[in-house]
Order: sequence, then structure tokens, then C-alpha cells
Amino acid sequence: MLYPTTTPGQSQSFYHPELDVLRFFAFFAVFLHHALPRDATLYLNAGLTSAATEWLLTAKKAGAFGVDLFFVLSAFLITELLRREYVNRGKFSLSSFYIRRALRIWPLYFTFLAITVFVIPTILPEDSFGPVYAISFALFFGNWICVTSGLPFSVATPLWSISVEEQFYLSWPLLLRVFGMNRIKQLVVGMLALTLTVRALLAAFGVEGSGVWCNTLARLDPIALGALLAFVLRGRALQINTALRLVLCGLALASWLLVSKYLRQDGPTSIFTYAVSALASVALLVAFLRTNTRLLYRAPFRWVVYLGRISYGLYVFHLLALALMSGLSSVPVLGIPLNFESRLLFSFLLTVILAAASYRWLEQPFLRLKKRFSYRPDREEGRPIEPTVGDFARAS
Repeated sequence: MLYPTTTPGQSQSFYHPELDVLRFFAFFAVFLHHALPRDATLYLNAGLTSAATEWLLTAKKAGAFGVDLFFVLSAFLITELLRREYVNRGKFSLSSFYIRRALRIWPLYFTFLAITVFVIPTILPEDSFGPVYAISFALFFGNWICVTSGLPFSVATPLWSISVEEQFYLSWPLLLRVFGMNRIKQLVVGMLALTLTVRALLAAFGVEGSGVWCNTLARLDPIALGALLAFVLRGRALQINTALRLVLCGLALASWLLVSKYLRQDGPTSIFTYAVSALASVALLVAFLRTNTRLLYRAPFRWVVYLGRISYGLYVFHLLALALMSGLSSVPVLGIPLNFESRLLFSFLLTVILAAASYRWLEQPFLRLKKRFSYRPDREEGRPIEPTVGDFARAS
């Protein structure tokens, strides 16, 4: 059952604290994917059984699908934002949309690219991010250079997924403008057919690794399904109880684990890998999307909401933090010896510090400017206002 949360004419906010929690989970999955060692002997020597080690390594591998969850979230929220503006105005502004996206993504993105090119080589000499990668990433073509040349050994490697999102931000509003907002279902069917065909062809030609993982056309499942969910819900939420939400979360996480254990990210089984991962990500989104978010404004939950709010910075900086901590035997100034567990903890804390500083002093000034280009339904006169998912936080 679907239900709205406000009455027509109510001022609307487009903020979802519960989805910030989900954003943080997506980041933390990727963080663990990169932070946990892949050498099984380390876990066996620490006393874990072979079965426990195997499942731990499977969980590490599954953490990579946090990227798919980010894709689902982006597609869902962007489609809902455009749909909301279209419903209330009969159109949406392409220029304002592109400006908002640039103000949100570009400041941190290009600052970190500059740091990677000009600063990182002096403190991490092993970092390899040559001119071809730098130019490609600067043009938001980074994922395609990874497809053709492989992933670079660099702290900027995770930014390949930003290229995929930017390509979506550029093309999706144009597709909706050309085909119409009511053709989302047809567009989604076309995207799913295209991505399944591409993966089948890549498998037939023996393309492996980043040739599939970073390929936009092979990774359309979460983007398509996120957009479809926004179209189906139309700014409302599924009325489901807590038990069912927990079941959805459990099934989603189990799907990630089983896919990581029994299917590959390339080859013939990849035809199904990304489809299952995308469905699992959608299930997580449905499970988290709700009306009552009071609990999230209390400690310690509001701290997780904050971490989700700065998750873009967390994602950008986490490999840098891991690389910096990996070269230390003890914590500077504090002198605390670093073993694996403490190195993991301090890497996470350093990631949070860098992301919080970025959010406070680099991103927020542009976010304030971004509000000038945001669509406000309550400013429209003489038009009915349709409740949207953005009302969920306000309704609580």
C-alpha cells in the first residue's frame, strides 16, 4: 500500500534523514571492501576457521556493491526531483538542474583531483595517476579510461563511479525531455535490455575486470531500477511494518553475499550479477524509506545521519586515509602502536575528519549557493502541490 504524508499546499523539503543512514551504509561497505586484507592466511593465523575466513572474504568482496547502492540512491532521488518539478510546473529546468549538480559535485571532485596530481606524489610516491587518467577523470570520462587501460593504482581510483553518475546526470534529464516523463517505464526497459545485451557481448568476447566493472553501459541496472522506483512510488512510501523491513534488509544483504560467493563480476554469470545486486539495493532503499524518522534526530542515530550527509567526502577521501595509515607504525603525536585493528579504526577516523573538514569549509559554501537554483513548489502560485517523498522528514 502507498500513502502520502502531507496535505496539498504544505511547504516541502526534499531531505531524507533515513536515506543519509543508507548513504553511510553504502560508503562503509565500500570502505570495508578496500580496508580488509584479501590474504586468507592473515585471518587463519588470527585464529579464524577456514569457513569463517571464506565468508569474511566474501563479505569483503560484497562490499564493492555499495557502489550499486549509491547508483540506486542517485537515480531515485534525481528522478523524484525532476518528477516533482514537472508535476507542479509542467516542465523542469535543465539549466538549473545542471547548475545544482555542478555545485554539488565539482568543488570537492576537482579539488581532490588537483591534490592527487600535484600533492599526493610527494607524500605517496607509489601513487600512479598519470596524465591520461588525470585528463580523463577531469572530463568525467574516467570510468572509460579504466575500461580500456585498467584501474590506476591511486587514491583517486574510486572516482571512476563519479564519472558514471555525471554521465547519468547529463543524459537522464535530456532523455526525459525528449521522450517525456510518462515514458520512464519504457526508458527503463530499454536501459535494462541494453545493459543485459552489453554484458552478454562482453562475456562473449572475454572482457574481464574493469572492462565490465567500470563500463557505464554494463552497469545500468541500479540506475534504471532506482529511476523506476521513483516513478512507481510517485513521492509516496510503501506502508510496511518493521518486521518486513528487516526481512528486506536481510534478503538484500544475503543476495550481495551469495552473488559475491557464487557469481562473477565478469564472464557469463555477470549477466545476472549486477541485476541481482541492483534488486538488492532497491530492496534496501524500500526498507529504509519511511515516514517516521523521529528516532534519527536523537543520539547516536543523528551521528550516523551526519556521516551519511558527508558520505560524498567519505567516499572521496577513504583510500587516501587508508594509504596514509598503511605507511605508519604508530599514530603521530599520540604514539599509539598500530596493529591491523587500530589501523582500520584510525583510517576510518581520519576519513571522517577529512570529509567533515571538506563539508564544512569546501562544500557547504557551494551548497548554500546551490539553493538559489533549487525548485520550490511552495513558491508556485495557483498550482496544486503534490506530496512527495521529501515530505517524509518534515512529517515526522
